[in-house]
Amino acid sequence: MRWHWRHWSVRTRLMAMTALPLAYLFCTFVWYAYQSRLSEVREEMAERGPLVAKVLADSSEFSLVSRRYDDLKLTINGLLRADPSIQRIEVLDAQRRELVQAAARAGSASSQELRYDEAPVLKRLMWVSMLAPDGTPYQKDRPAASGMTVETMGYVRVTMSPSALLLKQTRRFYVELMVGCLGLLACVLLAWQLAKGLDASLQASMRALREADDEKRRLISKVNTAVEDERQSIALEIHDELNATLIAVRLEAQRIAAISPEGEARDKAQSIIKLALGLYNSGRALVRRLRPEVLDMLGLDGAVEEMMRHYDSARSGCRFDLQAQGDFSKMEAGVAISAYRIVQEALSNIVKHARATQSSVQLSLEEGELRMQISDNGAGFDPAQASSGIGLVGMRERVYALNGRIAIDSRLSAGTRINIAMPIR
Repeated sequence: MRWHWRHWSVRTRLMAMTALPLAYLFCTFVWYAYQSRLSEVREEMAERGPLVAKVLADSSEFSLVSRRYDDLKLTINGLLRADPSIQRIEVLDAQRRELVQAAARAGSASSQELRYDEAPVLKRLMWVSMLAPDGTPYQKDRPAASGMTVETMGYVRVTMSPSALLLKQTRRFYVELMVGCLGLLACVLLAWQLAKGLDASLQASMRALREADDEKRRLISKVNTAVEDERQSIALEIHDELNATLIAVRLEAQRIAAISPEGEARDKAQSIIKLALGLYNSGRALVRRLRPEVLDMLGLDGAVEEMMRHYDSARSGCRFDLQAQGDFSKMEAGVAISAYRIVQEALSNIVKHARATQSSVQLSLEEGELRMQISDNGAGFDPAQASSGIGLVGMRERVYALNGRIAIDSRLSAGTRINIAMPIR
């Protein structure tokens, strides 16, 4: 099975047009939420690490001076229990030898994810000199000299782990993800309902159009049938009434000519005979045009052959060739007369407009279809401009009325080819 846009149903196309933007927005939302949570973790670690190291360094001055390392360790352990993002705290002396260290329970963070922050432990000494530079004590009205000395006596190193912060942000992310999934599900359900409604409306409209088209084809078929019946009726009336009358007129004129002596009466009788014979031949030609008798006697191929012989004898400058394969004598009358009229219209257009020197008609019965190809080497035409012509429209409607197919291939100065296929029983 090939997954192609043209093979999708209308509902699937509507769902795809609705779901793809929603999926894109959802993925964008998830990516943004995930990246924002990671950014918050990095920012919080960048703020908290130096702050913890600075506060602990300031509070460790007295413990280091007095060497009360146990109190300092208790403070560090309390800080580790209070803040799960701190993985390890180390107190070093001025030579960076370890004095006190405490670590939280082993976490799952790798060494690349850990953050190290360090702050110095400063010893501040304030001094006051009660003697003047000359060695005499300061007087009451003269203040003593004073100053401050700052000395680095150690370092506090804080190791931060993102595991705890990531866990908290992950929970928030999952909540946001769940809310987003619920929103996406609601949008998909709404899109499904909209697609279902639109698909139902489109299907109803397409059914109505198909029914209207079928009704139009049935109407055209009835009109064509009525026209052919009326043509047959007119042909029978011409054949039975007019031609019979003309025969009677000719016979009477022949009798008059036979009993009349040489003179004006005989000449008039001969003129009447010629006029009656001409009218009779015109009536016969009109009968053949209205309802070709050979179509009933010899079938479609015989009727088309006689038509092409007539066009050849008209000396229009175009030679006509017929190729027929199959037994056309048992073809149903409706298909045969429609095919005959289509060939008649096509050959008439070739004679009138194509300026062709060669034309061919191919008839064949294949796979339960009547297939016809009518081609010429004439001037051709632009199908887009000539598609509204009465002749082409009539040909198409005759084919569509029988649930057939028609394809017209023509280019300027390249001739025309018409391919037709109509189902037969």
